[in-house]
Amino acid sequence: MTGLRFGYRFDKTCRIVTWSVAGGILLAGGLLWWLSPGEYLPVWFLFIALSLVLLALLSVPRSIRLTRDAVEITHIPWRHIRSARRVDRASLRPLWPLFASPGFFGWTGYWLDAKGWDVVKVYATSWQGLVVIEDIYEQRYVVNSDDPDGLCEKINEMVGKLANFY
Repeated sequence: MTGLRFGYRFDKTCRIVTWSVAGGILLAGGLLWWLSPGEYLPVWFLFIALSLVLLALLSVPRSIRLTRDAVEITHIPWRHIRSARRVDRASLRPLWPLFASPGFFGWTGYWLDAKGWDVVKVYATSWQGLVVIEDIYEQRYVVNSDDPDGLCEKINEMVGKLANFY
């Protein structure tokens, strides 16, 4: 099972938020450039804004890959995974962003689950097809996939094989 991939797709809301924020940054940078010609403030603003955009872009998951050793979103070893289950958006409410990107190139980062008052790691580009992966340390990872049922099936199959092995 080396390199089995499950893809992501940006939904309409994610694209609207991303283009709106990018347009706002460019508009603010252009206004600063126009209002203060010959000064360093517009250059610093654009430098910091573009740095943050690039950091957000680097944190966007491109796919979920199931390798021989781990689930590769962030490296989650198979022996640490307890289960994977499909959930809908309503069961995750309310999630509040702590250190997260709320829609800019997806929903990624650390989110506060106000029901249980715990921190959830979210790696999603859409709120459809959500899968919750729970590890043995009770850390939850919320991901989305084009094929959430297949993803849950493969993860639970591998976790079951490891449980029988040990």
